Amino acid sequence: MLSLTCFKHRFTPNWKMAVLTCIGILFFSRLGFWQLHRAEEKKQMLAMQSKFATESPIHWQPDLSLPKQYQRIIMKGKFLPKTILLDNQHYQHQFGYDILSPLLLPSGSVVLVDRGWMAGDLSRQTFPSPQVPDEILNIVGSAYYPSKTLLIGAAFEKKANAILIERIDTDLISQLLHKPLYPFIIRLDKAEKHGYVREWAIVAMPPERHYAYAVQWFALAFVCLVLFVVLNFKKMNENDQT
Repeated sequence: MLSLTCFKHRFTPNWKMAVLTCIGILFFSRLGFWQLHRAEEKKQMLAMQSKFATESPIHWQPDLSLPKQYQRIIMKGKFLPKTILLDNQHYQHQFGYDILSPLLLPSGSVVLVDRGWMAGDLSRQTFPSPQVPDEILNIVGSAYYPSKTLLIGAAFEKKANAILIERIDTDLISQLLHKPLYPFIIRLDKAEKHGYVREWAIVAMPPERHYAYAVQWFALAFVCLVLFVVLNFKKMNENDQT
């Protein structure tokens, strides 16, 4: 094994420790770069949302291409009587549900409209009963494509005139409604009627926190290197020096 001498100290690395150190450095560095990548993704998401927030909504129709993420659009349709409750949603540390109402378009297709948050009963003995307008409406909101999250437990549960879901799965909801469903939902504008609390977080974690985590991971990689060097530097005795 390589041995170096410097200022009456000898650096003789242990090969097993060297392998473990390399693994540790690669592991922590990979996590650091992943956090940097996530930070850039979050910055792009926030920039896109800010861009569309200042633009006027477009009149979207099924014969047009699908709207972009966060793009503000206007859609004409009528709410179906069935309400979908997105479970385990919180606002100001209070438990509740997001109210999703299927909007039937003149074409016969359906798009989900997120009308906002309503407080819920933690005992789950009762569930929200939001009012559903029965007239034809012009809905103004922002297009949002739900992310594919890991599902733990039942995919849905029927409750009286509502369907309780753990995550937004447009394919599943399309089967439950027996109607074609678009892959995006509409987050109802705050100025629109027939809505509830509408305070959607664009990102769960801001880019700055990802950068902070990246610094921590890179620091741990550096600590691995420092420990490896320190533990393998030993002071030479008189016999070694001669």
